[in-house]
Amino acid sequence: MITIIALLTIRDPEAFDQFERQAAAIMNSYGGGIDVAFRPKTSSKQTPNVDEVHLLKFPDHDTFDRYRSDDRLLALSTLRQKAISQSTVYVSDIEVDYSGLE
Repeated sequence: MITIIALLTIRDPEAFDQFERQAAAIMNSYGGGIDVAFRPKTSSKQTPNVDEVHLLKFPDHDTFDRYRSDDRLLALSTLRQKAISQSTVYVSDIEVDYSGLE
């Protein structure tokens, strides 16, 4: 399982909603999806202009790569460009569990 964090700056909220709903359906077809999406109330100098943060999960890197090159997703590129002005994506297959540490 891999975890992806996406920091997004929204250009057009209506286009963003349209794009995200379609992209999420495509993600689901690959066994991935958006676990959490939220809009932070504050921003810092390290993450300026972040309008929405997504926590995504995918089975593995290959599956994520196949999703990213899916023809249905690529067909949404114009809508994505209209919707999102900037994105930063972090991908990792390393999860740390601090719950058992004292």
